[in-house]
Amino acid sequence: MKDHLISGIYAITDPNLLRTEVQLISAVDDALSQGVRIIQYRDKNASSEQKLARAKLINQLCNQYQAVSIINDSLELAIASNAQGVHLGQTDGSIEAARKQLKRGSIIGVTCHDDIQLAQHAERAGADYAAFGRFFPSETKPHAKPADICCLTQAKTHLSIPIVAIGGINTHNMSQIIDAGADSLAVIHAIFGQPDTKAAASELVTRFKSLT
Repeated sequence: MKDHLISGIYAITDPNLLRTEVQLISAVDDALSQGVRIIQYRDKNASSEQKLARAKLINQLCNQYQAVSIINDSLELAIASNAQGVHLGQTDGSIEAARKQLKRGSIIGVTCHDDIQLAQHAERAGADYAAFGRFFPSETKPHAKPADICCLTQAKTHLSIPIVAIGGINTHNMSQIIDAGADSLAVIHAIFGQPDTKAAASELVTRFKSLT
């Protein structure tokens, strides 16, 4: 079962917050050392060569910490870096095609915004988790369409795969997201936008555990 892998704090990297490879790898290491168990490598800025090198380093770190490495949007990069999975947006290709190309046991996550029907379709197609959001104002994607928290409760009723929530989540508001049914909380700025990555990750992980 892969369900147990998608739970807790799910950290997503941001090239605007982690501008160099040294900053990126150090911050990911700090997050993993404090109990973050999912890292999604997301980078729209780096070259293909840089992305591959960085994705491989993140995958190695995740393996050391027995964590999950996910690649954002790029099936090709997920395969080349030997990551444990890929996260697909609604325009990033089909789940079925990704499943055929990825190694056996790979994780596929799908962005579903606030649409339960999209999530149900994704589950039928073989997705391993559905991501919903944004639920709060986001510094990373300030113009992203807002989602109502009630969609998490609906998703919990209609889906059997894990539910990931994203968008402005922090230690102060995570309780209502967890109460609504989220299995995992995806965060960017709440970890990688803080002056002390290790302390921020520790606080989020501790808070999540206290609420579940």
